[in-house]
Amino acid sequence: MEDAIIEEAKRKAEYSLVSELENGEIQYSDTSKAERLFREHKRDIRYLTAWKKWLVWNGTNWETDEGGALIHEKGLKTVRIIYKEMLKKWSHRDSYEYIKEIERFVKNSENIRRREAMIRTAQYIQELNITAEDLDVNPWLLNVRNGTVDVFTGEFREHRQEDLITKLANVVYDPKADCPLWKKFICEIMNFNPELIKFLQTAAGWSLSGDIS
Repeated sequence: MEDAIIEEAKRKAEYSLVSELENGEIQYSDTSKAERLFREHKRDIRYLTAWKKWLVWNGTNWETDEGGALIHEKGLKTVRIIYKEMLKKWSHRDSYEYIKEIERFVKNSENIRRREAMIRTAQYIQELNITAEDLDVNPWLLNVRNGTVDVFTGEFREHRQEDLITKLANVVYDPKADCPLWKKFICEIMNFNPELIKFLQTAAGWSLSGDIS
């Protein structure tokens, strides 16, 4: 009777593990880990096939990951999130084999070759793929350190991933800021001619946009 109970418990445990694998709850394969990378960081990572490079959101703009350090940091964070979840999920299973399995998973997944495999696999996730034509498409958005200015409407708002902006002007926008030296300079070189002053100020304003038409 006792042997039958033990065998039934083993059978249920094996069924549970198979079910978890099928549902992607246990992240053993490169594909399942790539899918988890997508779920954890889908708002902050994009892959540009033509450049063969990742772009990573840094809080203000999309940064080209020249050496791969940024995407590998995301990958490592993903692996450790999975690890913590596995420990929590399996804590009730009083089995040394389960603990060894988790340890093997961690050692394997943190290995540089396995992380590279996870990241390479993620390159083929359609939602993460963009083209160069998708970047910096709105010529009226001026990205600054504390937000984004729409130079056409004058609206100032927070940085947004969906704008796909890769550039940043290293200044802080202050709508109340004055520029007495600039105003004095404009007046002097335009000989205090109001029409010429307005024209030059308008031309300078247009230069802030990306519109070259």
